[in-house]
Amino acid sequence: MKYIKTLTHYFEVTFACIRMAILTIVEYPSSIAGWLLSNPLQFIVGFATIQFVVQEFGEINGWSYGQLAFLYGLSVISHALSMIFFIQGWFMGYYVLEGEFDRYLTRPLGVLYQFFFTQINIFGITDLLPGIVVFLYGCHKVGFAWSLQNILCILALLIGATLIRGGIYILIGTTSFFTRSANDFGQYTQEIFDKTTMYPLSMYPESLQFLLTYLIPIGWVSFYPVSSMLGVDNGLTGFPGAIGLTFVIGIAVIVVAGIFFNYGLKKYESAGN
Repeated sequence: MKYIKTLTHYFEVTFACIRMAILTIVEYPSSIAGWLLSNPLQFIVGFATIQFVVQEFGEINGWSYGQLAFLYGLSVISHALSMIFFIQGWFMGYYVLEGEFDRYLTRPLGVLYQFFFTQINIFGITDLLPGIVVFLYGCHKVGFAWSLQNILCILALLIGATLIRGGIYILIGTTSFFTRSANDFGQYTQEIFDKTTMYPLSMYPESLQFLLTYLIPIGWVSFYPVSSMLGVDNGLTGFPGAIGLTFVIGIAVIVVAGIFFNYGLKKYESAGN
């Protein structure tokens, strides 16, 4: 009963923070309008590039245009969700240097929870919209059946993929507790994610495929679960249940990231040192 009350309290705080974030956006409508114009444009241009390549050269490593749209759309959606909930990990170094964690340490809530979920980035919705549009287009092209099982598979895939992205942001950001540096690797990490999750991983050298499958689980963000769902050969025929694996890997990555964060927090020296 105690755990249920605690979980309920955390949900209430999260929804209150989301509400405040939305009210902040309403106060500055021109800002969200600018994001709605600029952010979707970059993904639309990226998708248009894929269309041009397929039209000129045919399938990309066995992936048709519709399958690529399905893959691209789901990747952008998980990207957008990670931008909404986990983008703060990019800037953890600045919080460490400025002593901002002092405030979190004095509150009766988990520090990691406060850092991410009391600063929800509603502007990430501007990334979410083009992802949904491209994904729905891909669903139409591949004849995706909206059965309960398939819907649950998509939800499990997106949760796992978002947790993998967020966990990696936390792991990278936590290094700031040890380096005491404000180096921002978020943009570089995002570039790697974009280049390796929005396109078939099989188009890259085998050494890179191995790295992004077994050492850094980026391949499980979209390539393996989507190829399994669409029946495209992914080179891992011995790995059944790729969607379930994405979900499990996502949970594992976020748990490891949380443990590493709590360990790094012990090295925190507060402001004035």
